[in-house]
Amino acid sequence: MQIPLQSPRESAAAPSRRDEKIIYGTHFTVFCFWTFVLLCRPQDIFPAIAPLRPALLTGIFTMLLVLLRSGGSPAVPLFGEKQMRLYAALLLVMIMGIPFSLYAGRSFEVIFTAYINVVLFVLIFFKVVDRVEKLSAVLLVGCLGNGLYSLYSVVSGEIVSGRLYFADMFDPNDLAFFALSFLPFNLLFITRGNSMPVRMACALSFGAGTLLVLMSSSRGGLLAFGMAAFLLLFTKTRVVRPSMKVMFVMLCLAFVAFAPLNLERYTTFFEIKEDYNVWDETGRLNIWKIGLNEMLRDPLTGVGVENFSMAVGLDRQKRNLESQPWQAAHNMVVQIGTETGVIGMGLFLLMSLNVVRIFRKTKRRACPEKLTRIGEMGMVGFTGLFVSGMFLSQAYSVYWAFYVAVSAVMSRLAADAQRTTDAATREIGRKAR
Repeated sequence: MQIPLQSPRESAAAPSRRDEKIIYGTHFTVFCFWTFVLLCRPQDIFPAIAPLRPALLTGIFTMLLVLLRSGGSPAVPLFGEKQMRLYAALLLVMIMGIPFSLYAGRSFEVIFTAYINVVLFVLIFFKVVDRVEKLSAVLLVGCLGNGLYSLYSVVSGEIVSGRLYFADMFDPNDLAFFALSFLPFNLLFITRGNSMPVRMACALSFGAGTLLVLMSSSRGGLLAFGMAAFLLLFTKTRVVRPSMKVMFVMLCLAFVAFAPLNLERYTTFFEIKEDYNVWDETGRLNIWKIGLNEMLRDPLTGVGVENFSMAVGLDRQKRNLESQPWQAAHNMVVQIGTETGVIGMGLFLLMSLNVVRIFRKTKRRACPEKLTRIGEMGMVGFTGLFVSGMFLSQAYSVYWAFYVAVSAVMSRLAADAQRTTDAATREIGRKAR
């Protein structure tokens, strides 16, 4: 499975077919399939396969192959990178908070039956993806799957009150978050050096994802999309050429002019003081205030994983309000802080900052061009994902964890490239003497 990201000058150095079998292998192919199922949710498009639990089955099969395979690439220390150590620490904080949860059974169930799948995915991702070519392949799989889901949502989704709905997993706000997670990575594969089918598929994926964000009528999604668009248009990168920027602007203008968008909802940005999120008890600002107060009340352990809604309901009960609804956090930083305490929130923010730092670092280090290009688009994608997540309860999202895994792999690959360059420099100096 060869996923070309190189320029024509680099094509001569591409692996041979025999080398490809060594580089990729069956276990990596199965891992890519698991990535597609876990991140791109084909079971929402084809409900008939949902009872088969495709994510669970492919995950188990992948783990067995990774554990049983022999030969191939050298062993990779799972916690050799700072990101992986921080991620393990966050998981430990989540587990240690179970006995102190408002509803310990719920926290235990979520961590060990649901979130554990995300944890295993991150660990196996870091273990298996040990080459730039593999990282490119995983990103392409994600782009194609994300594009398929976006296209199917736009075509088959239902417009309700001016907002696009599709399947039961994501609401309109989540759809925007989902589309933004892979949107910029498509630009890696629409340039020359990639096959025409790949270029066309990723161009279609980029267009479908952009349209999905706009049709979701998510104000947080639009704000995140605007931040990502700003980076694409006004940041100098090796990926996005001036012609691509012009085409991107024309594409957005065409969607605004001809697509069935709920532009009236977006105009409420200019009426922020009248928005219920600002002044109402059930609005986001008040929910965040309750969450932060709960975090300060239990700063070490928080209220427990998946107990934010209960904490909100209990707070309103204590205040003897007439209406005492349970509500989600609608902010992944507030959510992780309320549920895991100050330490958990600190780890979450530190890992997020490290994602940005690692993506930026690939520009300054002696990295392969492909790795630098991935870092450029990763910066745009993570910016969109994080800004969107500031209005959603996505603290335990597999898409945020995906970026943690990508950054950990990139840090390792960049360090390997730096060591190789330093060794070559020393060898040249030795021969010169």
